Amino acid sequence: MRKHLTIFRILYLLFLVFALIHFVLGLFGLAFTPGLWNLWFFGLSLTLFIQPWTIFYKTRIFQWYHLIFQALSGFFALLIWFVIFLIISMVPDSSMPINIDYQMNNKDKEITIIRGDLLHSIHEYHDLVNPLIMKSKVKYKIEN
Repeated sequence: MRKHLTIFRILYLLFLVFALIHFVLGLFGLAFTPGLWNLWFFGLSLTLFIQPWTIFYKTRIFQWYHLIFQALSGFFALLIWFVIFLIISMVPDSSMPINIDYQMNNKDKEITIIRGDLLHSIHEYHDLVNPLIMKSKVKYKIEN
């Protein structure tokens, strides 16, 4: 059981280091692209969901109804993750660029982050430094 706990501690530290690097980059006017933040958020959610189940199965005797509870809780965890992901992607001025809809234009070296809802969306244009890092300051906005 200690082996699993150390694996999860390492994962938590890696996620924390990613967020800290992002905020340090923010001091210099840079940020990670939404693709990296989406992977970070999905990995963190998956880790937070799997850890209690590994502890549960290591400390309990296997029962068949545990699989049913795990399937149901997995479905609800996926719904909760999607709702949180959707809400965070709608926040207009977030320091975390988690977003469902974004476009990278390597020709013009810019990234377009589309925020808002279906009726009123905001297109934020950022300069792209490299495929993983963008300038955090919005170059210009187009509101629909």
